[in-house]
Amino acid sequence: MIYNFYIFGRGRKCLCREEWNRTKPCPDEREETKLISGLLITLNSFTQQIGPPKTTGFVSYVTPQYKLHAFDTLTGYRFVLTTDPGVPDQQESLRHIYAELFVEH
Repeated sequence: MIYNFYIFGRGRKCLCREEWNRTKPCPDEREETKLISGLLITLNSFTQQIGPPKTTGFVSYVTPQYKLHAFDTLTGYRFVLTTDPGVPDQQESLRHIYAELFVEH
């Protein structure tokens, strides 16, 4: 089950935010989007610091409530999906959205 989808541009600007299957209403979508963006920056920095050499970032993490999938492009865009924790890796799906839908438009 998909919960949220985000596209962030260069400079952390949110270009797209969609939401499905949410159980609690979001009191402040702008604040939530800023928190997700900041979390992604922090996690990328953290993985580069503690990971093996040439680590470029992280692809997903899971909590008991949701799983976050991230795909970073070479051009600086970031595609993010939050799903049910049981959903398998979505890197290929995010790559497909970028290559086949986003780039062509």
